[in-house]
Amino acid sequence: MKAILIALAFCMLAAPAAQAQPALTAPDVPTITVRDLQAMIKEKTYFILLDVREPKEFAQSHIAGAMLMPLGSVPAQYRQLPAGAPLVVYCRTGHRSAKAVSFLLDHGYSKAVSLAGGYTAWTAAQ
Repeated sequence: MKAILIALAFCMLAAPAAQAQPALTAPDVPTITVRDLQAMIKEKTYFILLDVREPKEFAQSHIAGAMLMPLGSVPAQYRQLPAGAPLVVYCRTGHRSAKAVSFLLDHGYSKAVSLAGGYTAWTAAQ
């Protein structure tokens, strides 16, 4: 009986900690649509196109002119990006790029936006 009470007490103590952990979701960040990006390319607007997918994904296919900086390397490499430059960041579906944009905005890159729907939306629109 004592063992059951101890186990029950442990479960009750552990449950709030498990509930307190936030879900791993993409933050709410500024986005642009595929149509917006297509217009920027057509109008030859200056911006940096940043692909935050993994090298294998990038090697399979990517948007022409994109620079690869996998999400995991952004904290170590973001200073390579010109300060003040407009940045369009994309990944496969938009979740990793939203995380990257959130990081970049927090570190002074105020012109960073995520491509809504990511590379999946880009290829669907082509």
